[in-house]
Amino acid sequence: MLRALALIGAVAMLAGCATTTGSAASKVYCGAAQPIRWSAADSDETIRQAKAHNAVGRRLCGWK
Repeated sequence: MLRALALIGAVAMLAGCATTTGSAASKVYCGAAQPIRWSAADSDETIRQAKAHNAVGRRLCGWK
C-alpha cells in the first residue's frame, strides 16, 4: 500500500513538470537572465561557471 502511494505521489509530481524548448524557452531565459561579472577574488570554478552562463546568453540572447 505504501509503495503504491509513493508511486502515485511521484507520478503526480512529475505531471507538473514541463520541458520548454525552442524560441519560447529562449524568450523566457533572455527575459530573466543577465550577464554575470566576476572579480579576481572569485574562485576559478565560479569564473568558469560565469563564463559558461555568459556564453549561453551570447548564443541565445545576442549579448555582447
